[in-house]
Amino acid sequence: MTIKKNCVAFDLRLAEMRAIAIKTSMTWFLWVNILFSLFILGRRYFAPIGVLTPSLHPAGLMEGMMVIILTLSAGVLFILRMAPLQNAPWLRSLARGVVVGLSLCWATCFYVLIASEDIRIIFPFAALLLFASLISLYFDPRVLLRFIVPVWVTILVTTLFHPTQLTVLSALQWVLLAGLIESGRRILNRWFILALQREQENADLIHQLGLLANKDPLTGLANRRSFEARMDQEIASHQQDGKGFGLIMLDVDHFKLYNDHYGHQQGDRCLIMITGVLESASRENEGIVGRVGGEEFVVLLPKADDSMVRSTAERISRMLESQAFAHALSPVSPHVTVSQGLTLWTQGQSPQSVIGCADKALYMAKLQGRNRWVEA
Repeated sequence: MTIKKNCVAFDLRLAEMRAIAIKTSMTWFLWVNILFSLFILGRRYFAPIGVLTPSLHPAGLMEGMMVIILTLSAGVLFILRMAPLQNAPWLRSLARGVVVGLSLCWATCFYVLIASEDIRIIFPFAALLLFASLISLYFDPRVLLRFIVPVWVTILVTTLFHPTQLTVLSALQWVLLAGLIESGRRILNRWFILALQREQENADLIHQLGLLANKDPLTGLANRRSFEARMDQEIASHQQDGKGFGLIMLDVDHFKLYNDHYGHQQGDRCLIMITGVLESASRENEGIVGRVGGEEFVVLLPKADDSMVRSTAERISRMLESQAFAHALSPVSPHVTVSQGLTLWTQGQSPQSVIGCADKALYMAKLQGRNRWVEA
């Protein structure tokens, strides 16, 4: 069960980080698209002197695609920059959508270049563009494929229909490029997932340490530190609404004799049984149960009055009696019993004061013969 929960938590974290990463890396990727489109528009100025650039067919189509790329990239950059909520889900959907649009525009561009037999820049330019997409989108294979597949398929199909441009060397270089991109994607994605796994493991460790710091390892109840922090919260809350809360401190009667006679393992079973009784008896009043010592427990009853505290104490005694957990050496009863000290918090009392009142009532219950409750 724990493994499944951890897997679910990691899957959610992976999806969250992919959503954040695509928005973060999209800015750089859009700038790359702007620079590459400007290069294509001005390719004649970058050609070597004396080398003519073939005319494009159909005329104007590629320039139109470059204008669309410039408009899409600049527009999305502006939206990403000016959006009031930078973590809005629609921004991530916009980033994923623009990847498909840019890919179709570049696929059209390469189709025009191949159809016009302007093949000098196709391979180096496509390689740079695809590696740029790999660097930007490696963490999400689906988004990366949305960009690569239209470009790749267009180049492949168009080249097959122009046999004059299909040579063994050109086919080999495209295969090698595909292998490099796929192997690079796997390596980068593996590092990405490994980093997230390490982060998840650290988060789980911190969570476990937090549980150990705030919960009793045997019973799973709040320990003294955690219980006192919760009582501080209750006091702060009730100081505003003017209401009070009840507190019951309990001690297992003659628990040392029980341990000496039955052994510590059976003593642990006894404490676990008492934990179940306290949680069941106080559930009606939304009680919060804590273990503050070896055999000492405490129950906080939010928004409880005198009658609620007394009825809870009576339920505890009655339910514990019904368990009939044998205690052969107890001078009080043949079964396990508890002594209880009851008190109510009133305005102006500190946590130490209300705990002191309950502890004093518990002491009086012990003096009067145990297996009873006393109200302070």
